[in-house]
Amino acid sequence: MRALFSVALVGLFAGSAVAADEPPVKPAFECRWLTGPITIDGVADEDAWKNAQVIDKFSLPWLKDKARPARTATRARLLWDSENFYFFADMDDADLYADITERDGQTWSNDVFEVFFKPHTDKPGYYEFQVNAAGTEMDMYLPKRGTGGYQRYKGDTEFHLKTAVKLRGTLNKWSDKDEGWSVEGQIPWRDFGKTGGKPEIGVTWGLALCRYDYSVDFEGPDLSTCAPLSVSNFHWHEDYARLRFLGPDGEARLPAGLKNRVPLLTSAVVGSPDPPLPYRPVRAFPNLQLTFPIALDRVPGTSDLLIITQGKSYAATTIYRLADDPAVTEPVPLLETPGGGTAYGICFHPKFADNGYLYVGWNGRLDKESKDPKKCFITRYTWDRATRTIDANSALHIVSWESDGHNGADVEFGLDGKLLITSGDGTSDSDTNLRGQEMSHLTAKLLRIDVDRPEKDRPYSVPADNPFVGREGIAPETWAYGFRNPWRLAVDPKTGHVWVGNNGQDLWEQVFFVRKGDNFGWSVYEGGHVFYAERKLGPTPHVLPAADHPHSEARSLTGGVVYHGQKLPELAGAYIYGDHSTGRIWGIRHDGTKVTWNKLLADTTFNISGFGLDSRGELLVADHRANGEGAFYYLEPAAPVAAPGKFPRKLSDSGLFVSVKDHALQPGVIPYSVNSPLWSDGAHKQRYIAIPERPAQDMRIEFVAGARAWKFPDETVLVKSFALETKPGDPASRRWIETRFMTKQEGEWVGYSYRWNDEQTDAELVPAEGADADYDTGGKTRQKWHFPSRVECMVCHSRAANFVLGLSELQLNREHDYGGVSENQIQLLARLGMLKGKTPANPDPAQRLADPYDAQAPLEDRVRSYLHVNCASCHVGAGGGNAKLQLDYGTKLADMKLVDEEPVHHKFGLADPRIVVPGDPARSILLHRLSHRGPNSGQMPQLATYLVDQPAVKLFEEWIRTVKLPDPAPEPPKSATK
Repeated sequence: MRALFSVALVGLFAGSAVAADEPPVKPAFECRWLTGPITIDGVADEDAWKNAQVIDKFSLPWLKDKARPARTATRARLLWDSENFYFFADMDDADLYADITERDGQTWSNDVFEVFFKPHTDKPGYYEFQVNAAGTEMDMYLPKRGTGGYQRYKGDTEFHLKTAVKLRGTLNKWSDKDEGWSVEGQIPWRDFGKTGGKPEIGVTWGLALCRYDYSVDFEGPDLSTCAPLSVSNFHWHEDYARLRFLGPDGEARLPAGLKNRVPLLTSAVVGSPDPPLPYRPVRAFPNLQLTFPIALDRVPGTSDLLIITQGKSYAATTIYRLADDPAVTEPVPLLETPGGGTAYGICFHPKFADNGYLYVGWNGRLDKESKDPKKCFITRYTWDRATRTIDANSALHIVSWESDGHNGADVEFGLDGKLLITSGDGTSDSDTNLRGQEMSHLTAKLLRIDVDRPEKDRPYSVPADNPFVGREGIAPETWAYGFRNPWRLAVDPKTGHVWVGNNGQDLWEQVFFVRKGDNFGWSVYEGGHVFYAERKLGPTPHVLPAADHPHSEARSLTGGVVYHGQKLPELAGAYIYGDHSTGRIWGIRHDGTKVTWNKLLADTTFNISGFGLDSRGELLVADHRANGEGAFYYLEPAAPVAAPGKFPRKLSDSGLFVSVKDHALQPGVIPYSVNSPLWSDGAHKQRYIAIPERPAQDMRIEFVAGARAWKFPDETVLVKSFALETKPGDPASRRWIETRFMTKQEGEWVGYSYRWNDEQTDAELVPAEGADADYDTGGKTRQKWHFPSRVECMVCHSRAANFVLGLSELQLNREHDYGGVSENQIQLLARLGMLKGKTPANPDPAQRLADPYDAQAPLEDRVRSYLHVNCASCHVGAGGGNAKLQLDYGTKLADMKLVDEEPVHHKFGLADPRIVVPGDPARSILLHRLSHRGPNSGQMPQLATYLVDQPAVKLFEEWIRTVKLPDPAPEPPKSATK
């Protein structure tokens, strides 16, 4: 009789769903932290259980106005720790009945206690655990309700449920009177791997504790639950109660508390673990607004400066005159580069006081409408002393050569009066035209000519003491060779020493101390390292650079000047140079034979494009920024530090975690998620915002609608933790490997990495130079992982990207599950008083990135979102990416320089490639870069990835097949003729 009834009841529960008139109020229970040892014996007599909340209001809520308590009482308790979930239920029962002894049998046809868990409100999967009075267990994971239920999913998932039952009476003897039974159980968190494993402190899960009680004293089983179910279905998880997981201190660590902001008072992330550098920048002309300054030089014998700026990146340049006065507000335009070209350098004739000659190195075409190949030109102009202007009509083109990328074209006079000129390999990539060691052209060289002794057919002559004069097949102008992209040339005005800064290719950036006849090896060598070993060196041996910086320190080296000023006496005679991408500035000295000193001087946030000297010989640094934010800076000695700060060397010292072992953060630390995640070799990531409470300071985030990133107050810490799975596809096997901090200190952002230990109890600060490791992720080979150096962090978190990559309206405009309660992240931050500025009451659904991995989202939106997140930190105005791509999400596809654009870098052997060839993935450089990894593969992104993002490759293949060329502009109507 009992068995027949239970089968009918299962059918009822599988199909019945009677909607409630109003949503029920969901009770909230507490799962408290286990504070002592327990033994799973069905008794629960340990002190630890006394700390657990008693859940004893079991009823039949689906009866609505006829709802009643259960006929027999149940008293349940729940606990948890970092390894397991624990439950105990003590049940009154006058008739103990259980005859199912087969594991995963139909235990609900007996007296049974059940635990249902629904970890996520936005995902359909949930769990069911049952134990009957005979101690028989049934457990299963149901990925979705209504898709087969028990018959389909029983035994499908391996669980490690451990239980013990204690009877107070005799089993299956209906003729006597029993008192009841109890069950005690333990479920390891690894069994919840299909939904992410262990919950975080403060998180809320859906819960239903349920019971079947069969008895001869009443008809059918008495069903009861602690959840406010509106229908007669224990699987109706929409109505489950809420279970909050409390921390070791008895508090729920729900970040931000949802209702009121919890102040963060414990952050110890202040200052820096590294000793301060000796110099810091200070703005030279605080009232002067510039756009993309490139170069500066002083007009001899005056207090005037000449500067070169661009209207926008990769655009035409203009030469301005600037008064060397701190109060200056406006530069005076003097000369636009011919044909809309780009000027790189200016120098003055040694007898400028007499002849007024100045020389400009630039690249472009003489006629803007010309279709001729681009060339580098060295053009002489005459200075008009009366008007302090450049006479554009005085232009005399001294020398030129074809070049479209890696142009060089900087100019300086040696102390002997001969003009020195730099030239690059002219290709913008891996020397594909083989010019580095080729001697007959003017490319990839330092040229030396005599402009005071012109010849009949050209306005210069070749000095007789040039090292290769008279040698067949060698351009006689050659003074030195083997340059890739010489960016800035300097001559020491006292010693005559020649310095060249050189942009490296894959791994290294170089500073060259240049002597007569030197061969710096490109492209057989990249600085001091073999690059293309199979290529042949030129006629002289390879010369090592004076300084060779790995890409962990520099990414796009900018050559500088030799300093002989008065304000920084300790730098006298030093060549000062820097890096465009990292903003670092170094000094180096050379005695003519060897390097005697090389030191890091300052670490700025600048996109350094050049160095110069003011009218008093003091050092100036050009910051290549857009929209009037470009500027020149002096260096000054940094303020002394009284005592080094106690920057946290371990995560446990940071003050941001309640429990590092449990990855539980302080209540004032706000979790967040993004619409479009950065590809990080498949790692699982968790993200947080930590803004400490600081009295009398405005510690709010400046919300800027549509901006690439928001602005944060000092001492902000953005936290991101990475985990890898030791068993592919099993979230329960995740192990933390790295936690990164991006923190703003004294107005500057800096990144730090912490490496987790094998015990998963803490993480230690990675050295400034970064580190490498590999991990077992269940594959044939161990997965490589790179912990970025401090410098590498700032390559992507650059000023062009506004430093903060994931905190913007486009990324945070989405719902986030705050422990069972979902809310739009922007609205939550606004409600907690953490935002300032005009925040939208209802964030615009159009102002959000698409998830590239969501097949339901529009294809182009997915592609543009992926490019924005993974590529646009470099490939955006002043971002440091060498290509002309503009991949920011706000850029229209037609303006991205992406579709049907010829590559300016390597073609990788593809036939007639374009960056994106409409309809043809195989010829698309973009897809090649996405689908390759490893040295010399051209991989993109360049940093922080060893594995190909295969879903992204498929996404871009699909998109490229759909791309079409824009319709050509209609031709103007022809004039009618008779």
